[in-house]
Amino acid sequence: MPVDPVRDAAIDVLLRVLEKRVFLDRSLDKTLRRKGSALSSRGRRFLTQLVYGTVRHKLLADSVLSGPLHQPLGELPAPIRTILRMGVFQALFCNQVTFPAMVHTSVDLAKSRGHIGTSRLVNAVLKRVPETLEDVTLPDPTAEPIAYESLRYSIPSWLVEHWHAQFGQEQASRISASCGTEAPRTIRTNTLVTDADKLLQALTKPGSAATRHPVINEAITLVEGPIPYESKAFQNGHFYIQDPASMLPPHLLEPQPGETILDMCAAPGGKATHIAQLTANESRVLALDSQRQRLYPLCENIERLHVEGIQPILADSTIPPLQGPFDRILVDAPCSGLGTLRRHPDLKWRVSPENLKSLPRLQGKLLRSAIQLCKNGGVIVYSVCTFTGEETDDVINEILPDAPVQFEDGPEWLSPWKIGKGKYLVLPEEGQMDGYFLTRLRKAY
Repeated sequence: MPVDPVRDAAIDVLLRVLEKRVFLDRSLDKTLRRKGSALSSRGRRFLTQLVYGTVRHKLLADSVLSGPLHQPLGELPAPIRTILRMGVFQALFCNQVTFPAMVHTSVDLAKSRGHIGTSRLVNAVLKRVPETLEDVTLPDPTAEPIAYESLRYSIPSWLVEHWHAQFGQEQASRISASCGTEAPRTIRTNTLVTDADKLLQALTKPGSAATRHPVINEAITLVEGPIPYESKAFQNGHFYIQDPASMLPPHLLEPQPGETILDMCAAPGGKATHIAQLTANESRVLALDSQRQRLYPLCENIERLHVEGIQPILADSTIPPLQGPFDRILVDAPCSGLGTLRRHPDLKWRVSPENLKSLPRLQGKLLRSAIQLCKNGGVIVYSVCTFTGEETDDVINEILPDAPVQFEDGPEWLSPWKIGKGKYLVLPEEGQMDGYFLTRLRKAY
């Protein structure tokens, strides 16, 4: 019997991610480009659910499999290991898949990807895994909170420990729980060509629903239905796919028409195009990135969103080939990305304690470069899509003693996330937004 093409495609994606360390979104895009035309829209959504869910819950799946398996999971062939993990995910988290269907389709995959022996192993193991999450044995959350959160939400224990040390047990537990969930689908209205009410109306059709963000005017959450990539609204540049938290840096920057603005780490262009949007295409934005291949999607987004005045530049922002000075500079720095774990669950298996030591050095270099290039009296916004102390306060505090800048508050409507003068923090525990840290600095005259 032929294997299910959706699940078979999911194995291809997962093997690249879990065995070759390819980024999950890139691996999925590659498979969708090659096989997506042969799949229905429902099939593509299920494929996305399978690969993201399996990666998101990998640690829990491995623990569940350690019971019925009589050998270490790592000793199995990679395709069989992947089939088992995906089977556990379906059993515990896919309500639309019955337990017998999960076992049957997994056995078919094992026959295709292995041999009769591996298919028998898959059949025997998956028939013995728990059928619901409530049946899984977990550490006691009161007696062993770190062990419980690490296993239940599939987060490396060092990271859970780090959050507990920084935020305390109660808040860290909420962060862990949030990072184990699926992120909402959110978009930014491109006010250069439409407004949020019109876009909301265009997106609200049978089988889909959308709502406005209560604070961020351009932000819309797609409550039901997939992101309409094939819609005329997308093709005509009426929206950009973006989390509401990443819309905050341009707002904190408060760009003005007629200004010259530098975006030091611009690709793929979400914030650079937002800056141009906020100035009604009446500013000059220099958009830097150090990787040539990352400039291609930046240029595509500039064209699709009908943005003017943005100049893409291939350059190392720590030593930019620019004279300045600039009226305003955005430093949306490379970071651990831990605030985006709901959207990028594979980051959990990439980030290490060493990253939290090396990244702040780069972030500090970028910020110092921005201060040098900014005009006296100009504004600098430093932002990162994470919330670790090493990449946020520590970076700022290391620079402030000898830098001619001071903290400055942004617009009043940003106050729900304000944690100090000119400093703002969004935590993923708040449910509808990624984790983000932002600070605004005014360069002294």
